Amino acid sequence: MLPYGVADSAELETLARVFNDYCANHRIVHESEREAIALKVMCLFRRGVSEPDQLSAELEKIGWTGQL
Repeated sequence: MLPYGVADSAELETLARVFNDYCANHRIVHESEREAIALKVMCLFRRGVSEPDQLSAELEKIGWTGQL
């Protein structure tokens, strides 16, 4: 991770892949719901979670209730 929680290009690819996989697996298609998941992914990243498996596991722990 670059300073100030900024992602480099490889990290952006990882974040996008984890985000897209999570949304596909949980059938999250509405824009507002996807934005909420994206925020969760970025919060995890800013806390230092950057490995794909770790990000996915943390997202599963958080879960998605379908509510914003």
